[in-house]
Amino acid sequence: MPSVKKFRHRPGQTRPNMSDLHHWFENNHNDLKQMSRELGDLSRQMRAEGKQSILVIFQALDAAGKDSTVRNVFRDCDPGLLHVHSFKAPSKEEAAHDFMWRCYPHFPAQGEISVFNRSYYEETLVVRVHPHFLGAQKIDVPVKKSFWQQRFDTINRVEKHLTQNRTQVIKFMLDIGKDVQRERLVRRYANQDKNWKFNINDLKERDHWDQYQIAFDDMLDKTSSDEAPWYIIPADDKQMMRLLVATIMTKRLKKMNPQWPPLKSMNENELAFLAETLRSDARDED
Repeated sequence: MPSVKKFRHRPGQTRPNMSDLHHWFENNHNDLKQMSRELGDLSRQMRAEGKQSILVIFQALDAAGKDSTVRNVFRDCDPGLLHVHSFKAPSKEEAAHDFMWRCYPHFPAQGEISVFNRSYYEETLVVRVHPHFLGAQKIDVPVKKSFWQQRFDTINRVEKHLTQNRTQVIKFMLDIGKDVQRERLVRRYANQDKNWKFNINDLKERDHWDQYQIAFDDMLDKTSSDEAPWYIIPADDKQMMRLLVATIMTKRLKKMNPQWPPLKSMNENELAFLAETLRSDARDED
Protein backbone atom coordinates (compact mmCIF):
# COMPACT_ATOMS: atom_id res chain seq x y z
CA MET A 1 0.00 0.00 0.00
CA PRO A 2 1.60 3.35 -1.03
CA SER A 3 2.53 5.83 1.68
CA VAL A 4 0.10 8.56 2.74
CA LYS A 5 2.80 10.65 4.45
CA LYS A 6 2.74 13.21 1.62
CA PHE A 7 -0.78 14.20 2.66
CA ARG A 8 -0.09 14.60 6.38
CA HIS A 9 0.45 18.30 7.02
CA ARG A 10 3.51 19.67 8.75
CA PRO A 11 3.76 23.37 9.66
CA GLY A 12 5.15 25.34 6.75
CA GLN A 13 4.58 22.49 4.31
CA THR A 14 3.09 23.20 0.87
CA ARG A 15 -0.30 21.62 0.31
CA PRO A 16 -0.27 18.46 -1.83
CA ASN A 17 -1.87 18.89 -5.25
CA MET A 18 -3.78 16.78 -7.76
CA SER A 19 -0.54 15.49 -9.29
CA ASP A 20 0.41 14.08 -5.89
CA LEU A 21 -3.03 12.46 -5.59
CA HIS A 22 -2.81 10.97 -9.11
CA HIS A 23 0.63 9.53 -8.34
CA TRP A 24 -0.65 7.97 -5.12
CA PHE A 25 -3.75 6.60 -6.85
CA GLU A 26 -1.79 5.01 -9.71
CA ASN A 27 0.34 3.08 -7.21
CA ASN A 28 -2.61 1.97 -5.10
CA HIS A 29 -4.05 -1.49 -5.72
CA ASN A 30 -7.07 -1.31 -3.40
CA ASP A 31 -10.55 -0.04 -4.17
CA LEU A 32 -13.00 1.96 -2.09
CA LYS A 33 -15.42 -0.92 -1.42
CA GLN A 34 -12.57 -3.09 -0.17
CA MET A 35 -11.20 -0.35 2.11
CA SER A 36 -14.67 0.50 3.43
CA ARG A 37 -15.32 -3.14 4.32
CA GLU A 38 -11.96 -3.37 6.10
CA LEU A 39 -12.70 -0.14 7.94
CA GLY A 40 -16.09 -1.55 8.98
CA ASP A 41 -14.51 -4.76 10.31
CA LEU A 42 -11.86 -2.88 12.29
CA SER A 43 -14.44 -0.48 13.72
CA ARG A 44 -16.52 -3.40 14.99
CA GLN A 45 -13.45 -4.73 16.79
CA MET A 46 -12.97 -1.29 18.34
CA ARG A 47 -16.61 -1.24 19.43
CA ALA A 48 -16.38 -4.70 20.99
CA GLU A 49 -13.12 -3.79 22.75
CA GLY A 50 -14.73 -0.64 24.18
CA LYS A 51 -11.47 1.03 25.18
CA GLN A 52 -10.75 3.48 22.33
CA SER A 53 -12.65 5.94 20.17
CA ILE A 54 -12.16 8.17 17.13
CA LEU A 55 -13.11 11.74 16.34
CA VAL A 56 -13.03 12.45 12.59
CA ILE A 57 -13.23 16.06 11.41
CA PHE A 58 -13.95 17.20 7.85
CA GLN A 59 -13.32 20.84 6.93
CA ALA A 60 -13.65 22.27 3.44
CA LEU A 61 -15.17 24.98 1.34
CA ASP A 62 -18.60 24.37 -0.17
CA ALA A 63 -18.95 21.62 -2.80
CA ALA A 64 -15.73 19.83 -1.83
CA GLY A 65 -17.63 16.56 -1.29
CA LYS A 66 -17.84 16.21 2.50
CA ASP A 67 -21.28 14.55 2.58
CA SER A 68 -20.58 12.03 -0.16
CA THR A 69 -17.17 11.19 1.30
CA VAL A 70 -18.69 10.41 4.71
CA ARG A 71 -21.43 8.37 3.04
CA ASN A 72 -19.04 6.28 0.92
CA VAL A 73 -16.12 5.83 3.31
CA PHE A 74 -18.12 4.85 6.40
CA ARG A 75 -20.94 2.90 4.70
CA ASP A 76 -19.85 -0.44 6.22
CA CYS A 77 -19.62 0.88 9.79
CA ASP A 78 -22.42 -0.19 12.14
CA PRO A 79 -24.96 2.58 12.88
CA GLY A 80 -24.58 1.87 16.58
CA LEU A 81 -20.96 3.00 16.66
CA LEU A 82 -20.98 5.75 14.00
CA HIS A 83 -22.38 9.18 14.83
CA VAL A 84 -22.32 11.95 12.20
CA HIS A 85 -22.85 15.57 13.24
CA SER A 86 -23.20 18.52 10.84
CA PHE A 87 -22.54 21.95 12.31
CA LYS A 88 -24.29 24.93 10.72
CA ALA A 89 -24.37 28.55 11.89
CA PRO A 90 -24.58 28.68 15.71
CA SER A 91 -27.98 29.16 17.31
CA LYS A 92 -28.55 31.96 19.85
CA GLU A 93 -28.04 29.50 22.69
CA GLU A 94 -24.83 28.14 21.15
CA ALA A 95 -23.46 31.64 20.51
CA ALA A 96 -24.07 32.50 24.17
CA HIS A 97 -21.44 29.92 25.21
CA ASP A 98 -17.75 29.53 24.42
CA PHE A 99 -17.01 28.75 20.78
CA MET A 100 -16.44 25.02 21.36
CA TRP A 101 -19.39 24.41 23.68
CA ARG A 102 -21.80 23.03 21.10
CA CYS A 103 -19.31 20.34 20.02
CA TYR A 104 -18.56 18.93 23.48
CA PRO A 105 -21.69 16.70 23.76
CA HIS A 106 -20.82 15.03 20.44
CA PHE A 107 -17.33 13.81 21.30
CA PRO A 108 -17.29 10.00 21.01
CA ALA A 109 -17.70 7.56 23.86
CA GLN A 110 -15.30 4.63 24.07
CA GLY A 111 -15.94 2.22 21.20
CA GLU A 112 -17.55 4.89 19.01
CA ILE A 113 -16.65 7.00 15.98
CA SER A 114 -17.90 10.58 15.81
CA VAL A 115 -17.70 12.30 12.44
CA PHE A 116 -17.90 16.09 12.39
CA ASN A 117 -19.04 17.58 9.07
CA ARG A 118 -17.54 20.99 9.79
CA SER A 119 -16.66 21.63 13.43
CA TYR A 120 -15.31 24.10 15.94
CA TYR A 121 -12.75 24.98 13.26
CA GLU A 122 -15.44 27.08 11.58
CA GLU A 123 -14.73 29.57 14.37
CA THR A 124 -11.23 30.09 12.92
CA LEU A 125 -12.32 30.08 9.27
CA VAL A 126 -15.73 31.55 8.44
CA VAL A 127 -15.65 33.79 11.50
CA ARG A 128 -12.16 34.95 10.63
CA VAL A 129 -13.21 35.88 7.10
CA HIS A 130 -16.40 37.49 8.47
CA PRO A 131 -15.38 38.84 11.91
CA HIS A 132 -18.71 40.64 12.34
CA PHE A 133 -20.14 37.20 13.24
CA LEU A 134 -18.31 37.61 16.55
CA GLY A 135 -20.97 40.14 17.52
CA ALA A 136 -23.38 37.28 18.20
CA GLN A 137 -20.87 36.05 20.80
CA LYS A 138 -20.72 39.52 22.37
CA ILE A 139 -17.10 39.92 21.26
CA ASP A 140 -16.06 43.39 20.13
CA VAL A 141 -14.47 43.70 16.72
CA PRO A 142 -11.92 44.22 15.34
CA VAL A 143 -9.88 41.63 17.21
CA LYS A 144 -6.12 41.30 17.40
CA LYS A 145 -4.13 38.50 15.80
CA SER A 146 -3.57 37.08 19.29
CA PHE A 147 -7.33 36.40 19.47
CA TRP A 148 -7.07 33.72 16.79
CA GLN A 149 -3.96 32.26 18.39
CA GLN A 150 -5.93 31.90 21.64
CA ARG A 151 -8.55 29.89 19.76
CA PHE A 152 -5.88 27.70 18.20
CA ASP A 153 -4.34 27.14 21.65
CA THR A 154 -7.73 26.15 23.09
CA ILE A 155 -8.33 23.68 20.26
CA ASN A 156 -4.87 22.15 20.67
CA ARG A 157 -5.40 21.68 24.41
CA VAL A 158 -8.79 20.02 23.92
CA GLU A 159 -7.50 17.70 21.20
CA LYS A 160 -4.48 16.75 23.30
CA HIS A 161 -6.82 16.00 26.19
CA LEU A 162 -8.88 13.74 23.92
CA THR A 163 -5.85 11.80 22.70
CA GLN A 164 -4.59 11.37 26.26
CA ASN A 165 -7.94 9.75 27.00
CA ARG A 166 -7.73 7.21 24.16
CA THR A 167 -9.64 9.18 21.52
CA GLN A 168 -7.80 9.43 18.21
CA VAL A 169 -8.39 12.77 16.46
CA ILE A 170 -8.13 12.48 12.66
CA LYS A 171 -8.70 15.64 10.60
CA PHE A 172 -9.28 15.96 6.87
CA MET A 173 -9.11 19.19 4.90
CA LEU A 174 -10.73 18.51 1.51
CA ASP A 175 -8.91 20.95 -0.74
CA ILE A 176 -11.08 21.82 -3.74
CA GLY A 177 -9.82 23.97 -6.62
CA LYS A 178 -11.50 27.28 -7.38
CA ASP A 179 -12.63 26.37 -10.93
CA VAL A 180 -13.91 22.95 -9.86
CA GLN A 181 -15.87 24.50 -7.01
CA ARG A 182 -17.56 26.89 -9.43
CA GLU A 183 -18.53 24.02 -11.75
CA ARG A 184 -20.03 22.01 -8.90
CA LEU A 185 -21.96 24.95 -7.50
CA VAL A 186 -23.42 25.77 -10.92
CA ARG A 187 -24.30 22.09 -11.38
CA ARG A 188 -26.44 22.32 -8.26
CA TYR A 189 -28.49 24.98 -10.04
CA ALA A 190 -28.61 23.16 -13.38
CA ASN A 191 -29.50 19.64 -12.18
CA GLN A 192 -32.90 19.00 -10.62
CA ASP A 193 -31.64 16.32 -8.26
CA LYS A 194 -29.10 18.80 -6.88
CA ASN A 195 -31.36 21.87 -6.68
CA TRP A 196 -31.98 21.30 -2.99
CA LYS A 197 -28.30 21.99 -2.33
CA PHE A 198 -28.14 25.21 -4.33
CA ASN A 199 -27.67 28.45 -2.42
CA ILE A 200 -26.81 31.66 -4.23
CA ASN A 201 -24.80 32.77 -1.19
CA ASP A 202 -22.33 29.94 -1.84
CA LEU A 203 -21.46 31.57 -5.15
CA LYS A 204 -21.21 34.99 -3.52
CA GLU A 205 -18.85 33.58 -0.90
CA ARG A 206 -16.33 32.87 -3.66
CA ASP A 207 -15.46 36.57 -3.59
CA HIS A 208 -13.56 35.77 -0.37
CA TRP A 209 -11.59 32.86 -1.85
CA ASP A 210 -8.13 34.32 -1.15
CA GLN A 211 -9.07 35.20 2.44
CA TYR A 212 -10.24 31.65 3.03
CA GLN A 213 -6.99 30.22 1.69
CA ILE A 214 -5.01 32.39 4.12
CA ALA A 215 -7.28 31.32 6.99
CA PHE A 216 -6.92 27.64 6.07
CA ASP A 217 -3.14 27.86 5.84
CA ASP A 218 -2.90 29.46 9.27
CA MET A 219 -5.31 26.91 10.75
CA LEU A 220 -3.34 24.00 9.29
CA ASP A 221 -0.01 25.31 10.52
CA LYS A 222 -1.25 26.14 14.03
CA THR A 223 -3.32 23.02 14.74
CA SER A 224 -1.67 20.09 12.95
CA SER A 225 0.16 18.18 15.67
CA ASP A 226 1.58 14.72 16.28
CA GLU A 227 -1.46 14.00 18.47
CA ALA A 228 -4.06 15.36 16.04
CA PRO A 229 -2.68 15.73 12.51
CA TRP A 230 -4.37 17.32 9.53
CA TYR A 231 -4.49 15.35 6.29
CA ILE A 232 -4.88 17.53 3.21
CA ILE A 233 -6.76 15.70 0.48
CA PRO A 234 -6.94 17.31 -2.99
CA ALA A 235 -10.67 17.19 -3.75
CA ASP A 236 -11.05 17.80 -7.49
CA ASP A 237 -11.51 14.06 -8.12
CA LYS A 238 -14.02 12.56 -5.69
CA GLN A 239 -13.20 8.93 -6.45
CA MET A 240 -9.52 9.29 -5.64
CA MET A 241 -10.25 11.58 -2.69
CA ARG A 242 -12.61 9.08 -1.05
CA LEU A 243 -10.19 6.20 -1.51
CA LEU A 244 -7.39 8.17 0.12
CA VAL A 245 -9.60 9.10 3.08
CA ALA A 246 -10.67 5.45 3.50
CA THR A 247 -7.04 4.32 3.29
CA ILE A 248 -5.91 6.79 5.95
CA MET A 249 -8.78 5.81 8.24
CA THR A 250 -7.97 2.12 7.84
CA LYS A 251 -4.26 2.68 8.47
CA ARG A 252 -5.01 4.65 11.64
CA LEU A 253 -7.43 2.02 12.95
CA LYS A 254 -4.91 -0.74 12.29
CA LYS A 255 -2.34 1.23 14.27
CA MET A 256 -4.82 1.45 17.16
CA ASN A 257 -4.82 -2.37 17.10
CA PRO A 258 -8.28 -3.02 18.61
CA GLN A 259 -8.67 -6.51 20.06
CA TRP A 260 -11.69 -8.79 20.31
CA PRO A 261 -12.40 -9.14 24.04
CA PRO A 262 -12.29 -12.64 25.58
CA LEU A 263 -15.41 -14.41 26.77
CA LYS A 264 -16.66 -13.15 30.10
CA SER A 265 -16.14 -15.56 32.98
CA MET A 266 -19.17 -17.59 34.06
CA ASN A 267 -20.10 -19.25 37.35
CA GLU A 268 -20.95 -22.93 37.69
CA ASN A 269 -24.68 -22.44 37.16
CA GLU A 270 -24.12 -20.44 33.99
CA LEU A 271 -21.65 -23.02 32.64
CA ALA A 272 -24.13 -25.80 33.37
CA PHE A 273 -26.89 -23.88 31.58
CA LEU A 274 -24.62 -23.34 28.58
CA ALA A 275 -23.68 -27.03 28.45
CA GLU A 276 -27.33 -28.07 28.53
CA THR A 277 -28.19 -25.59 25.78
CA LEU A 278 -25.42 -26.97 23.55
CA ARG A 279 -26.57 -30.58 24.20
CA SER A 280 -30.15 -29.59 23.38
CA ASP A 281 -29.04 -27.95 20.12
CA ALA A 282 -27.10 -31.11 19.20
CA ARG A 283 -30.16 -33.31 19.80
CA ASP A 284 -32.31 -31.02 17.67
CA GLU A 285 -29.83 -31.33 14.79
CA ASP A 286 -29.98 -35.15 15.01
